[in-house]
Amino acid sequence: MNLFDYFFTNKAYLPADLPGRLFSPLHIAVMVVLIIAVPLLAFLLRKMKKKNMKILFIVLWALMVVMEGVKITWESCTNPNGFEVTGILPLYICSIFMYVMPFAIWGGEFSIWRRSACSFICTLNLIGGLVNFVYPSNVLSNYSVISFAGLHTLFYHGIMVFVALLMLFSKYYNYKNIKDAILAFIPLFIVSIPANIINFVYNCSYMFFRGGFPFSIISDHMPEWLWIIVLYIAYALVPYLFYLPYYIYKKTKKKDPEEETFQKILSITKKKI
Repeated sequence: MNLFDYFFTNKAYLPADLPGRLFSPLHIAVMVVLIIAVPLLAFLLRKMKKKNMKILFIVLWALMVVMEGVKITWESCTNPNGFEVTGILPLYICSIFMYVMPFAIWGGEFSIWRRSACSFICTLNLIGGLVNFVYPSNVLSNYSVISFAGLHTLFYHGIMVFVALLMLFSKYYNYKNIKDAILAFIPLFIVSIPANIINFVYNCSYMFFRGGFPFSIISDHMPEWLWIIVLYIAYALVPYLFYLPYYIYKKTKKKDPEEETFQKILSITKKKI
């Protein structure tokens, strides 16, 4: 079977025995390559000048926005049901990456908007990208890796992870300020408002607020309103896992005795002067 014959074919018309779907040998091979190549590339580019890094971020962000528009148009035009509000809108957790990147690029060095954007990118966004490296079920359950939809999702999530790791490796951003953890929740909360409106009007589950795998194991045993509250709390707390190691290290680190003595002498000297 020639996969390129089905490269732009909508999932509604694909054969049942299409190679390259979720956890097929082809998908596993591509997944392994990406898991090695993306972090390696980010590490190798860590010493790039900040100005050049911002240009790279702008190019990647613009490319992703354009590709997302192309994907939505393509899927709507090829889908026998047309524009499906229940799954095609960019209201997923991973979609937030497109909305926060301008703040991460052009925001003031210490502005709350830049910190919020970078915090989201390096926490919740990083998790989303890594999960979709391994388990891109929304797309590869239907499409092959060698397809427009398959390559789009791998490219999109690959860029999510690449940008987050490059920010961390280059110290464009770091986990040293634990107060930034709650800032990661702000963009998610903003996007969750239209997502939940669509969820309740069209009975779908953007951002997992109406359950869905793998959260259905828990959400199916809760009232809907309680699950939404629990999920909001989880989204707010998860970023702290990234900041806690440095925070704990900083709190438990013992000062060098000689340095402490020197600081005391310096302090006494300053008082005398």
